[in-house]
Amino acid sequence: MPNYIPYLILAVVSITILITVIVRKRQFGLTVLFLCFSGIVYIGELIVMIVGNSYFYVPEVFEVRYYDNALGAIVSNLFVIPVLGVVVAVYQLRFRWLVLFALILMGLGELFEWLDIYYTNWWRREYTFISVIIFLLLSKFWMRALELGNKWIRFLSLWMQGWGGAGTVMYILSVLAIRHYEYGFFENVYRDNIFISSIMGMMKGLIFSVAIMFSHKLHWRLLAPVLVFGVDLPLYYIGVLVIEIPFWIYTIVYLVLATLLLSWTHYSNSFLTKIAK
Repeated sequence: MPNYIPYLILAVVSITILITVIVRKRQFGLTVLFLCFSGIVYIGELIVMIVGNSYFYVPEVFEVRYYDNALGAIVSNLFVIPVLGVVVAVYQLRFRWLVLFALILMGLGELFEWLDIYYTNWWRREYTFISVIIFLLLSKFWMRALELGNKWIRFLSLWMQGWGGAGTVMYILSVLAIRHYEYGFFENVYRDNIFISSIMGMMKGLIFSVAIMFSHKLHWRLLAPVLVFGVDLPLYYIGVLVIEIPFWIYTIVYLVLATLLLSWTHYSNSFLTKIAK
């Protein structure tokens, strides 16, 4: 059996669960909550997986091993764990459900190790259990805070979903060999790229969320795509950002994608505002 099949099954099951919740609640906007939770989990992966080199995924989809590793992390972090967070948050499940979900994820980790499609360096199953419980408890708190109209939680939600979206887009640009970062934080140039992309994605998500939440005029908001593009320009001129296609084509593609992310952040803000009771 190809390595990617179990990862594909996990992704399909997760998407099916998310769609089921959205249909039953008749709220497409729950996708925003899902992306917000993805952004939160991304931060954990930045620290634990990228910096800490704690474990390695092996779906064997891409030839570049570190991009392959990141794809496996996306299945776990963009799909499985955030979807469970949405289920827990929306239905405010009791603690025994959180324990069950954590045990299931521990079991999946053991299964993937047995299948030789995932291995750990220093990470232990107990860490998985504890981190999942903490995240799911946070999901319940997060939803309650949004319902109470907490503006800081709404702002953080916008930031997390914005950076989750920006980080995913930047990963796709790397996989398509359109651009990459290289500085030398790590010996592996691809790990270096994913690390810098994550930091830049957080900055760009912040710009989008600030533009939408603290400005109501269109012309100011439309500065956000220009600003996120401008953040990259110094890195391009000193050689940290390497663009593999003609610069003018890259500029057009980048600004279109940034504008789409800005539009989604606007929709996200509207949905998060309506959650407040």
